[in-house]
Amino acid sequence: MIRALAISCASLVLLAGCRPADQDTGSLDPRGSATRAQLAPELVAALDSGSNAYRAGDMDAALAQYRAASELDPDHAAGWFGIYMVEHRRGNTEAATTALERAQSAAPGATIIHPTATDTVPDGG
Repeated sequence: MIRALAISCASLVLLAGCRPADQDTGSLDPRGSATRAQLAPELVAALDSGSNAYRAGDMDAALAQYRAASELDPDHAAGWFGIYMVEHRRGNTEAATTALERAQSAAPGATIIHPTATDTVPDGG
C-alpha cells in the first residue's frame, strides 16, 4: 500500500510539476511543469499504463510502457523516472542510475529527483 502511494505521488509530481515551493522559486523549466492536459495523449497513456503495471507488479510491462513514454518524449522526465523505478526495484543499479540521470536532466528543478545531501533518492515506494 505504501509503495503504491509513493509511486502515485511521484508520478503526479512529475506529471503535474513539482512541489509548490519549487514553483514559487521559478526554478522549474516551464516544459517540466506541463499539466496532463498539455501532454500528448499517447504519452499520458504510456505513463498511465506503466504506472498501472508497476502497481500490479508486472515489471516487464511497466518497463515497456515507460520506455515507450521516453521514446515518445525523450525530454519529459516521467518516462525516465519510471524506468528508474523499475530498474531500481529489479536491482539493476547501472540502468537505474542512467535513467535517473536522464530524468534529472529533463527536470532540473524537480527536487523530488534531485535529493539534497540529507535526502535519499526515491525508490518508487
